[in-house]
Amino acid sequence: MTISIQTTSINSGTGEDIILRQTTSTKLVFRPEIVNNINNSNAAVKGCFIFQKKKGKDQWEDHKELELNKLKADEWIKLAIGSEEMLTLFTEIKKYYTIHEEYGVRYGSYTFFKANTDLEKVIDLFEGNNELFTQLLSDNKGELLEQTLEWVVNTDNSEKIVDKFLKLGEKDLDQLNSLVGIANLKKILSVWEENKDNRSEKFWQDLLKENTWILSQIFSNPTVLIDNEAFVGGKTTNNDKGKVVDFLYTNPFSKDAVLIEIKNPSTTLLNTTEYRAGVHSVHKDLAGAVSQVLTYKGSLQSEYTQILVNNIRSQKPIDFDVINPSCVVISGRFDTLDKPALKHSFELYRKELKNVIVITFDELFMKIKHLIDLLSKEV
Repeated sequence: MTISIQTTSINSGTGEDIILRQTTSTKLVFRPEIVNNINNSNAAVKGCFIFQKKKGKDQWEDHKELELNKLKADEWIKLAIGSEEMLTLFTEIKKYYTIHEEYGVRYGSYTFFKANTDLEKVIDLFEGNNELFTQLLSDNKGELLEQTLEWVVNTDNSEKIVDKFLKLGEKDLDQLNSLVGIANLKKILSVWEENKDNRSEKFWQDLLKENTWILSQIFSNPTVLIDNEAFVGGKTTNNDKGKVVDFLYTNPFSKDAVLIEIKNPSTTLLNTTEYRAGVHSVHKDLAGAVSQVLTYKGSLQSEYTQILVNNIRSQKPIDFDVINPSCVVISGRFDTLDKPALKHSFELYRKELKNVIVITFDELFMKIKHLIDLLSKEV
């Protein structure tokens, strides 16, 4: 659905090969080129026919060029083009004439979208009937709205459709935006409700990796994701035992790092047996997670310079600093603390942690529920 052009000079650019004929081992293509023709501005496309042979998996190479000026008097070449192949060539070449007529030759590499008649009909339908959006936005059309928006995102001409959306009234757009956000939030909340007892740390790491905005709900300051499963130093001389934190975020303003360690909702928070009357000690699983993320912080701070050097060498720039990185542990469920003494001991423990935020899974997803309630009131 796209046409890409790579500039070869200020007056020419090569397009994509037009496949006319293909077998398992050979291809006949036409390689178009748009040009600024000073003698005839309408004659703006040239090109060449090329035979290709398969070199390896999904790799093709051009056959060696035949030098026509070396043909003998009794030698000749005939290249037959079938009617379907000619139609393909004619249809595709017309698009290059259109591109040159409207845009000329640009510098660099750029992409255009091909016309699609079915898509044009849908766009005209949306453009001519704004009531369609009102129907899609109604509560009982939620599934239809979701399918429509999924199609818009995945279609090759999504930019053109979005452009039509922009012609909607501001109120309609606000409502559409809010409903899309609510639908996404509800979907995440349902995943939580169905998987509260899932003990797989990888499951929760993958879920939060696909929906990194959830982790942003933890902080009052803005944060952006730098990397998941980020290396924070700690390798031995044998190049093993490197420390890898689940998520590495940063404050986009100060650039200070944020380290997030994910456990699972079934992780035990406190020992149920009292240490003293009314006092419960922290469970080793939670204490271990806190120590782990603090170790990652120390490693990142002490080895930041070396990590920076290594990333520069591998052309992977670092866009964060280590002023005083925040640390977060997401672990367990608050609703498992079913006695006042347990809740009291847990709250005392995490509030006294100087450099680590401990938040439970149900608290994190409660933030999403509150966000749904807030957005629902505004729609």
